[in-house]
Amino acid sequence: MLMSELERTLCWDGSPTDAVGAPSECEGAGSQRGFTLHLASACAAPLTVTLRAAPARDWLLGFQARTTVTATQTGPAVNYYDFIPGQNSVRLIVESEDEVCATISVQRYTVDLMFVCPLAETIEDIDLTTLRMTVMRSGAVQLSRSLYPMGFYVVSLVRPDDAACSGEPAPEDDWLLEAALWAHTDRPSPPATLRQKTFTLTVRASLSRAQYMVGAGVTVAVFLLFYAGFAALVLAQRWPACARLTAPRAVLADAHKSESGALSEGVSVTGVTAETGVTSVTGVTSVTGVTSDAGTPVRTARRRRGSDATFDSSDASDTDSEEESPAVTNDTITNNMIANPTASSSAANPTTSPGTPGNHGAASPPDRANGAVTEGDAIERSTVQEETSRPFGLPARLHVAALARRGRRVLRARSDRYLHTLYTVAVFYALPVLQFVAAFQVMLNISGSLDMCYYNFLCAHPAGGLSDFNHVFSNLGYLLLGALFMLQLQRRKRNRKRAPRHEEYGIPAHYGLLSSLGAAMMVVALLSASYHVCPNSLNFQFDTAFMYVLAVLCMVKIYQSRHPDINARAHATFGVLAVFIALVVWGVLGGGPLFWSVFTVLHVFTFLLLSLRIYYVGQFRLEKSSLAVAARGLRARPLYTPRLVMLLIANAANWGFAIYGLLTHAGDIATHLLNVLLCNTLLYIVFYVLMKLLHGERIRWYSWCFLAAAAACWVPALYFFTSGSTDWSATPARSRHRNHECRVLQFYDSHDLWHMLSAAALYFTFNVMLTWDDGLSAVKRTEIAVF
Repeated sequence: MLMSELERTLCWDGSPTDAVGAPSECEGAGSQRGFTLHLASACAAPLTVTLRAAPARDWLLGFQARTTVTATQTGPAVNYYDFIPGQNSVRLIVESEDEVCATISVQRYTVDLMFVCPLAETIEDIDLTTLRMTVMRSGAVQLSRSLYPMGFYVVSLVRPDDAACSGEPAPEDDWLLEAALWAHTDRPSPPATLRQKTFTLTVRASLSRAQYMVGAGVTVAVFLLFYAGFAALVLAQRWPACARLTAPRAVLADAHKSESGALSEGVSVTGVTAETGVTSVTGVTSVTGVTSDAGTPVRTARRRRGSDATFDSSDASDTDSEEESPAVTNDTITNNMIANPTASSSAANPTTSPGTPGNHGAASPPDRANGAVTEGDAIERSTVQEETSRPFGLPARLHVAALARRGRRVLRARSDRYLHTLYTVAVFYALPVLQFVAAFQVMLNISGSLDMCYYNFLCAHPAGGLSDFNHVFSNLGYLLLGALFMLQLQRRKRNRKRAPRHEEYGIPAHYGLLSSLGAAMMVVALLSASYHVCPNSLNFQFDTAFMYVLAVLCMVKIYQSRHPDINARAHATFGVLAVFIALVVWGVLGGGPLFWSVFTVLHVFTFLLLSLRIYYVGQFRLEKSSLAVAARGLRARPLYTPRLVMLLIANAANWGFAIYGLLTHAGDIATHLLNVLLCNTLLYIVFYVLMKLLHGERIRWYSWCFLAAAAACWVPALYFFTSGSTDWSATPARSRHRNHECRVLQFYDSHDLWHMLSAAALYFTFNVMLTWDDGLSAVKRTEIAVF
């Protein structure tokens, strides 16, 4: 493109402030200086050049003053700022009303050697040597006096096209066609369109050291209040009135009882109820046995369960022993019918039910004279026929006792394997991440390109070697609250060890998955902080990877509560998470219609398969026979209506996400997947709470408090997350459109608030999952519903 005009700003040999004084000084004899201009041309014909030299107006930038400058494609605007005495750093803010692409360059003023001039005023020079950023509507950068001891120049340069800001390539002239059409004619060249842009430059004060201390100190104090609250609750439990409000009504193990039924480990007994055999102990209630109508205790025999007494056909581990009822009536036989279609209905060889409320062993019924068939036999046979006609021989009503038959040590080992696997994955994932982001920070410092990292430049406060300290520091909540939650788990495990619970009461307590949630929360702190060292599209999965882990582990933990025996294994769960990460990498680097087609098919098919697996209590497998059984079940009455309703709602939500992604081809696949997982997790939590209420299960008051606090934190946290302050899926210039000023303490923006509120929300959510089944501690597992 031919330009008929070119403008450059010449440097001053002395101090830049000497070049601009009062108008009389600029025009006086003392302000006259000389310069030499060399012109050269490759044209053989002589050219006429008009030269005009004029003093630069509005040369100096004032502190806290708005300066409006206009730059063109051939005439960059140059301004100078000199630090005020005692001023250590400032913030340069650039604003514009139009969307013409431009580059803002910050250059050091120096008198070292002889190379004070020339200024870099071309795209080629600026992109190689200076601190720079592309700008459309807004931009900002904090500048330190240590790097610019004698002040700095601000060069505003309009780019020849918008490709650098929009990410779309500029249209190319079809010169070949024009040459063919106009080869023999003297077609005049069209006049070049002169691109220009108006900027408003403002130099503002940056935060002082005291403001840094206040911002960081308030954050630490807020999260330490959680520790103080926990310590206060622990101490308050020593007060009997408070202990009565929080102590669980649990059934203790009867392994160390004396003949009187009291615990033999020095626990004081405060009272015994003769009708129910409940022994009240300080802080805990213990059931010591079963009494007959006459008030005399009845000893219960125990026998060993076989490995086939579970719905999981892969169960080959040792199982817990079970009690045998002292007597069985016709009602007991009906309620204790097994779900195994191959079981014998012979009265002489009774079996147990893995999925019904009364799933203890049944004694042989009384002898019948002459082989007569009683009413109980008829009920038994009809029940067996009904059980065998159901899909996979599942019972009409499932209870936790049917799905908690594996040995305690086996289930604990499986649960703890999640924690060990998470530690291994975290170490091998985090170490390369730290190396990667450190290299990014070094590259940013060396290259000077502010387009490498997607900061909220209007609220990015550097400290030490970090360009955005506040976004790194705001992740402290994940670390502190994750560690606090693990301390709570250790205390609860210690209390359980001191007073072991009866194995046939309450929800099985296995803390491996909960510990994994606390540890994963601490890893989120490290990885999110690493990401915010230099956030961009190449390392965004650092910030979201363990958020995926948290969402998936929450769903697995909720499912484990009512399905201990058929829960997912650790290696399978983390294998699925590895597939998620691979899909995110493909989506970020490739994307496009092919990716979204594959992703949508995998999303819908995987969730449908998982739904069938959940509905049929782990019995469905991707086999021809299982598909045939499931197909026949579609024509029958739903076996588990609440479970079906929950799965239908979840499928509808996931179908909605899948269609949205397929139609929009969202550029931010990582956030899209995170939204899918978080939505499914929140749906599962709501479903679990509703089902507890529908089944008449009591939720303790402190669980309601945790639930209310979690909701109060999740709502604003998700708002701040969706509002955002950057967009790495866009170009750096367009991402700066979302930059905004700090909102809290002049130190934190909306994404910082997301960090802190989501940390509190996760902590309260984990406490909900830890305590919402405390009200079932004294309820037999044969009476706890599965949903």
